Amino acid sequence: MKRIMVTGGLGFIGSNLVDHLISTDEVTVLDDLSSGRISNVSRHLRNPKFRFVKGSVLNPGMIDEAIGGASAVVHLAAVVSVALSIEKPLLAHRVNVEGTLNVLESCLKHSVEKFVFASSAAVYGNDLTPPFREDCRSNPSNLYGATKGAGEAYVKAYAQTHNLKTVILRLMNVYGPRRSPGPYAGVITKFAEAISLGKPLTVYGDGEQTRDFVHVSDAIEAMTRALHKEQAIGHTFNIGTGRPTTVSKLAAIFSHLTEPRSQITHMPERIGEVRASWSNIEKAKEVLGYQPKVSLENGIKSFIQWYNNDENSLKADGE
Repeated sequence: MKRIMVTGGLGFIGSNLVDHLISTDEVTVLDDLSSGRISNVSRHLRNPKFRFVKGSVLNPGMIDEAIGGASAVVHLAAVVSVALSIEKPLLAHRVNVEGTLNVLESCLKHSVEKFVFASSAAVYGNDLTPPFREDCRSNPSNLYGATKGAGEAYVKAYAQTHNLKTVILRLMNVYGPRRSPGPYAGVITKFAEAISLGKPLTVYGDGEQTRDFVHVSDAIEAMTRALHKEQAIGHTFNIGTGRPTTVSKLAAIFSHLTEPRSQITHMPERIGEVRASWSNIEKAKEVLGYQPKVSLENGIKSFIQWYNNDENSLKADGE
């Protein structure tokens, strides 16, 4: 049994990862509660294999407190919104770049064996023709992608300079349970929110933007494999489905799953939005044995059900 530290472990992806890891490993979560929720890990609070440290990746002392005894770190804590990174670029830089540097330094201090970094397809930018391969030249077209690219550069530098065992996972558009609503939520969450409120589905621009939507359970499977496979060390992997979906197609799927069918409205295209983004996942299949299993239609159907139940529970709790 190993001890694994998960930064951002109360958030959407982090808490799902904790659920997966806790059956075989001890897990310490470092989270500042800026977007994560204690309720996401409530089932583990009495588990002696689980420990929560409230703190930020901007606080080296709190990182040191959480990381002690850990053999591996999965670094998920980040400002993950393109819109928020445009609105608050200094915050995005501090958390995504300086925060990553702080965690890497703590890994060295505490002799952590492996560091898994959650990056993003946003590092590829707008100039490349998808599907993106890991060896494509990255050229971020928005501030979020720039911060993730800088984080990747530090991870690679620490691997080469200090022989830290690292893995970089470029996540596509991850969706699923615990993806919270709000002004900076992704399109799938915004569509679910609109449906729950009986509002139209808002599509920005012509709706022909493409994305690679991957269910969180598939992303977690990839992370777990990256943690445990020695062959993954030193590599960067795309984690998605390898299949593009237009935003218009996504809206049509949502509309088809609702009764009466939701209306679809269009708004002007947003600043900084990547036009076409999906990935080649052959490397992850070959090295990690990764194989996404959840279809988009089934994933959206289950997400709508979860979202409606979760919203009801929040209202009952007065949140």
